[in-house]
Amino acid sequence: MKTIYYFIDDECLDGRERFRYKKAVILMGTNATGKTSLGKALLKIITYINTGNPTVLYDMVAGNTGSFTIDFVNEGFVLHRLTANIDVAASNVDILYSSTKIDKMDSYEKCVVKLEDHTDEAIARMNSLKMIVGSLSYRFAYPEIESSILLDDIDRDVFLKTLRAVIGTLDPTLREVTISRDLKDTFIIRRKNAEIIIQQGKLLNREVLSSGTAEGIDVAIFLASMLAKDKTFYYCDEHFSYIQSDIEKRIFGLMLDRISNNEQLIFTTHNTDMLDLNLPKHSYMFLRKKVEDGECKVSAVSASEILKRNTDSIRNAVENDVFGSLPDDSLLDELELGWGAE
Repeated sequence: MKTIYYFIDDECLDGRERFRYKKAVILMGTNATGKTSLGKALLKIITYINTGNPTVLYDMVAGNTGSFTIDFVNEGFVLHRLTANIDVAASNVDILYSSTKIDKMDSYEKCVVKLEDHTDEAIARMNSLKMIVGSLSYRFAYPEIESSILLDDIDRDVFLKTLRAVIGTLDPTLREVTISRDLKDTFIIRRKNAEIIIQQGKLLNREVLSSGTAEGIDVAIFLASMLAKDKTFYYCDEHFSYIQSDIEKRIFGLMLDRISNNEQLIFTTHNTDMLDLNLPKHSYMFLRKKVEDGECKVSAVSASEILKRNTDSIRNAVENDVFGSLPDDSLLDELELGWGAE
């Protein structure tokens, strides 16, 4: 495995060097801290902005009411803020929308202070915010939606090259990958006398492959989208559970190489080897779950909020649970004590 060095350049809006943002975020946390739920929530919010259909938001709410606030930049130099209060019982979503121009010397913090309320204009003009903010371009990948990922917006040659490279690395017996001449949007992977079919982004006979190789096909679809530069926001959720750690780091490096100006990648993982990458501390976010007054609450902390010195080690901080992100394994102690008594 060759040594790879990871760098993230130009973490600011193109043309607005003081307006900084995190170009790549590695999101880590224990099971059930909400990494996948966050991705699903963001997908529903973006769908609501693009379509104006409020029903997509109701599944986000655990109970009868909920709310969210999201700040984002899309087309041009404008900061948008959308706040939505969701009432599932009443089938209603109340929005608050504000925005401001991002001037040449503005930072994000300065723009937040300048935000102006345009809620009435937003409600009067549209059924969806898309008419005001423009269409949001995105690609999400997590296991529950793989059956619905289509290849319509991915260059076929780019996907073919990516698929050959990824699955050929994971399984050397799968070197022959071709585009079907007879079936639309169909790729054929051959292993001796067997054919594995990918049709419209869906792997039809997943059971003939190992879990890691099947995951690799999903990864190839996502990576091909980044190579083709057909989106601006990417969310890749735990697609490397069955893939060797070094391969995960290598493919993540390829993703970093392909992030262009004004694009963003959120990458969730359990792999602690990702802590050793040569990345700025602010690229690491940790989710932690605490039970307070009988309620389970999840919060997020950036490594850069706690580790201030250049010499601080993120790995050491995680191993010593500085971020409060390690699972509580005290219940397992009871098993050890019980077995010891026997």
